[in-house]
Amino acid sequence: MSENILQTEDKNSAVSFGFAPNRWHVTNDEKSCVLSVNDEYNYSKLLELYNAIEVDKRETIAWAVIGKKEFVLSDGELAQIKQDTADTLAFLRAVTQKINSAFDFLPMGDSRAYISPMNTASVFFSPGEGILNFLYADFDSAYNECLNHTKKDLPDETSLDISLLSEEEKKLYYYLALAETQKRFKPLIETSLFTAEFPPILPRCSEQELTDYYHYLKEMQRKLLQLIEATFDEHFCGGFFNHLTHKTRFAGYCRKHGISAEQSRTIKHSISIQEAENQVKNVLEGYGDSDFDLDIKIAAITEVAPSVQKNLDQLGFTMSEMIALSAMQADEYETCICESIEQQIEFELIQLLKSDIGMRKCKRCGKYFIMKGNYDTNYCDRIAEGETRNCQDLAAQENYKKKMADNAAIPLYQKYYKRYAARVRVRQIREPDFKKWKYQAMTKRDECSGGKITLAEFEEWLEASFPNRKRKSIYKK
Repeated sequence: MSENILQTEDKNSAVSFGFAPNRWHVTNDEKSCVLSVNDEYNYSKLLELYNAIEVDKRETIAWAVIGKKEFVLSDGELAQIKQDTADTLAFLRAVTQKINSAFDFLPMGDSRAYISPMNTASVFFSPGEGILNFLYADFDSAYNECLNHTKKDLPDETSLDISLLSEEEKKLYYYLALAETQKRFKPLIETSLFTAEFPPILPRCSEQELTDYYHYLKEMQRKLLQLIEATFDEHFCGGFFNHLTHKTRFAGYCRKHGISAEQSRTIKHSISIQEAENQVKNVLEGYGDSDFDLDIKIAAITEVAPSVQKNLDQLGFTMSEMIALSAMQADEYETCICESIEQQIEFELIQLLKSDIGMRKCKRCGKYFIMKGNYDTNYCDRIAEGETRNCQDLAAQENYKKKMADNAAIPLYQKYYKRYAARVRVRQIREPDFKKWKYQAMTKRDECSGGKITLAEFEEWLEASFPNRKRKSIYKK
């Protein structure tokens, strides 16, 4: 039995992920999933580790990974990294429905360079939205773009035996490999929210490694679509299973494909004041400017009365922290350690099933969307590429036009309305008579649309309603 819902191969056969796991949890109201990315993926930590290793060793490692003896970043490279980070975050913020302001991707004015733009991010999104973002990510275009950035002059594989490295040296090796992978294959890595949150490590940055990673992502997409169809699609097997719950259909899919019904994952429970601590830190570093933040700043530079300080010391709080905690309080979390895209998809999918949230395929764009509440619709609220309005709005507009085109009574009414209105303007017909006619004509129009009278009868009435005007209908009875 497979413990991997998507039944992909061992992740290390195609790709190794970052060396520090993320954390996943659901908010207390169960309306949002939260994925918190670890804080290891920044250049300051890389450089700190790099400088701690003896020169000869680090030069050997750097040469094996990047083809240079020394790892340095020019001012121009740092500026480009920060710009790329800003561009990536603008895209990823558009993907998510809600971002916790206290744990935004980057504080305003942050001067650090990040290997992964998602470093330290806590991203909030509705259950299912992350899955669909991954499902419909355009990996094909991004892969073709990345092919031009593969390494052509690969170092000799035997130039560095990783097994002989210390743990610190191995981490440096993977740090440098991650940075190089992120730089070369940025378009593919940042195509979806999940690929950005779980950065791959492709040590040689070769075309083969890139292709393996691409096929790995495409295989996950294929199997995810297969799972969604079996679990949620109303038209799966002609609707044969629609009387079953989504949970039941999912369990059947798992049995059919040899997937274990029991997934063992690491869960950690914590009660934390981290949000308040982060708020204080950001404010004191100059990243906040609200009235609330001003109170924190003032508290940091104001001497506290001895009696107050004595009380603060009892729990080890500063006055700034006390102000932040008075507003934020502590948070209780039960988080899952999340090490791969497969696990993230699994957690989110299980949350959909627990909350009995359904999916439906949009009748306009053909893509699945999340059913929200009791609102029954056949169209999603996405804005398709090249459009300025979502499928719901466009479908309503198209249905109205179709109704107008299919209902011959409407254009016939409009034709005679224009004729009657023209006579009113030249004062051949009085305004009160026109209003009376309009009401009668609309009633007849609706009767024709409803099948109570024929189109020919409707036109004959319209002809007869004109003063001193009689002619035979062009429609046959």
